[in-house]
Amino acid sequence: MGYIDRKTEKAASVSRRLRSAAQTVAEGLFALAFLLVLQEVPAGAEGFAIYSQGARGAALNGTVLARKPDSGVLAHNPALLASLEGSSVSVGMTLIATEGGINWERAGRRGSTSSNRGYFYIPHAYFNLRLDDRWVLGIGEFSRFGLGNEYPPDWAGRFNVYRVELATSSLNASLAYRATDRLSVAAGLELMYASMSLRNRIPFPVPNAGVGEVDVSVDKAHDLAAGFSLAGHYQLSPRWAFGVHYRSRVRVKAKGRVSFAYVGPDDPFLKGAYDAVFRDGPVHGVITMPESLAAGVAFSPNAKLSIEADVVWTRWSRFKSLDLDLPGGLPKSVNPKKWKDNLRAAVGIEYSALDWLDLRAGYSYTQSPMTAGHADYTVPTDDRHTYSFGIGINAGRWTVDLAYELIDCIGRKYAASPLETGGNGALRSRGASIRGHEGTFTLTYRF
Repeated sequence: MGYIDRKTEKAASVSRRLRSAAQTVAEGLFALAFLLVLQEVPAGAEGFAIYSQGARGAALNGTVLARKPDSGVLAHNPALLASLEGSSVSVGMTLIATEGGINWERAGRRGSTSSNRGYFYIPHAYFNLRLDDRWVLGIGEFSRFGLGNEYPPDWAGRFNVYRVELATSSLNASLAYRATDRLSVAAGLELMYASMSLRNRIPFPVPNAGVGEVDVSVDKAHDLAAGFSLAGHYQLSPRWAFGVHYRSRVRVKAKGRVSFAYVGPDDPFLKGAYDAVFRDGPVHGVITMPESLAAGVAFSPNAKLSIEADVVWTRWSRFKSLDLDLPGGLPKSVNPKKWKDNLRAAVGIEYSALDWLDLRAGYSYTQSPMTAGHADYTVPTDDRHTYSFGIGINAGRWTVDLAYELIDCIGRKYAASPLETGGNGALRSRGASIRGHEGTFTLTYRF
């Protein structure tokens, strides 16, 4: 028995080392890809979902669930891979510029604070390989979630948040099958690398001494998690087609570090109390990237023109709270969110003006999932309108797609939520002039 136990223990040890090595390699590859991934998406996502994963899809406002496919349909409806001719490879980038701010009131004072304007980027890449007449394999890298906002560290709403970042990079592999001349289906696996940073300040009152502040910084809490997708496409007639795509939730168990810094009066009693309470150390929390269900109908009155309307439902009600376990015996940081499920409706039109030129335009309306009673400054917007247009240039085996999107966000209204009464530190305020400008290009080669 001892010999068997030793063999079993050795086998288990080898298995653990292999799993550890595989995870290390996987995380290294994702970290390498993540260096190119968007770090902040202040106005680019309601909730924090991203709907643009390629230039053609961006120009059509994501309405690529049912119409004629392109190389990037892996992100929108992988069942359409079965309708692609031959194999292809694509690479591209989305560039983002943002603007906006918060108008606020506090203790009888009024002010306006602008978020730091920035320029960001999201890469995407796709490889589609036709295996035979019915089977196609698609592999792609893109981002489905991103969030970011940054204000001055001493702004009036700093007790809620003054900086937040959530960035993701997803590696997707899907296998599409043409079951009949009209029906195609697909199933896929998603590996998502996610990283989160969060910064705010908290008041630090000490009896008989005064009130200081503590700067709290959670940096690069990250994790590698998995999900799956299912998709279908049905050609109802030569003119009408229907597509559907389901993505599962991805549960991210992020681990990182938290650091504290005393900010406030130069008072030895306050500093001494701070030193006795706060210790830097590890931090971890769980955030669920929600599942979504998208459906679309496309109408093609002729070979040159197609119109598609889509609806996307996202189960944001899974985002109930952002809780963090802190080091040194500090109580858990509990941040209720209680978001609600939301809908996004979009329409897009594509016209082949010439053999080498395609014209595209789209519009979408997206509901905000944030509830009024738990609104915070991580996403300072309400519902949003997105307007898009773009072109496709075809040159033999090569295609260049270009797109522009204007994201016009309705400024969110906030009621005062003081910390003293159990609130989240938000002020009586409103988001102002929050817009995003996105430019996307994709280069495709078919072989």
